[in-house]
Amino acid sequence: MSDSDHAVQPPKARPCGDVDDCQQHVDKAAAGPPDRSPGGAAPGTAVEEAPGTSSGPQAQQQQLLEQGQASEEREPSGSHDELTRDSGSGAQQVDKAQVHEEDLTEQEASEVDVKESAAKDAEALARAEALKREGNELFGKALWNEAMTKYNEALDAAPRSAAKEQAIYFANLAACNIKTQQYAYAVQNCTEAIRLDGSYSKAYMRRCEAFERLDELDHALSDAKALLAAEPENAWAKAKVEVLQPKVDERTEKLKSEMFSKLKDLGNTVLGKFGLSLDNFKFDKDPNTGGYSVRFER
Repeated sequence: MSDSDHAVQPPKARPCGDVDDCQQHVDKAAAGPPDRSPGGAAPGTAVEEAPGTSSGPQAQQQQLLEQGQASEEREPSGSHDELTRDSGSGAQQVDKAQVHEEDLTEQEASEVDVKESAAKDAEALARAEALKREGNELFGKALWNEAMTKYNEALDAAPRSAAKEQAIYFANLAACNIKTQQYAYAVQNCTEAIRLDGSYSKAYMRRCEAFERLDELDHALSDAKALLAAEPENAWAKAKVEVLQPKVDERTEKLKSEMFSKLKDLGNTVLGKFGLSLDNFKFDKDPNTGGYSVRFER
């Protein structure tokens, strides 16, 4: 191998066309960059583009994309009004959630109160029923006054919601009243029992009996009829109506006769001053209507 093969070859110069072109490149390099006016490029020279830019269609599209990205970076998604509305909507949702939570808390508290109240009522009713049973045992032993004490204690212990049970306690008191001949108290206790439970038949029966003992037969008959209307097959009520109805009718006619006699005496006293009396007036009863017509006779 010859020495020329190992020698470093100088770089090849890029062909620059003819001699004139090469000379122009040399002149430009020696002259340095052209002077630029504050308002633009030097006369007779092309406007120099910024590094990395191009004036073609692809460059314009790239610029538009860059401007869009910059705009997205500067402005958040959504306008200020939309953000405000979103923020207000979020606050409303938080408020609604708090209100809903408060409603649930109140509802849960109310449910707890109802359960506690029901438990207390059940406990009170159990105590009242135990006292009633004690009263029944005493009643069976003919210890009327002691039985009344237990029934009164049962009424004090019973909750307000136990209306039917209270009606029984009052009716049991009335039974003791009848046994001790306290008929007026029996009527009062039966009336209270009927107020609490209008379907309690024993209250009507005992009040009917008390009225009968008080000789208030019309009231006794009313109770017997009321019970019979509620219970058409009640044998006691049927028998009581059959017994009381004739007595009430007889008493009613007697009262009418007595009233008429008193009115007649009063009328004769007044008419006697004029030489007249009620004997001058005749009353004729109409058999169809039961009414009376009056005619005068001397």
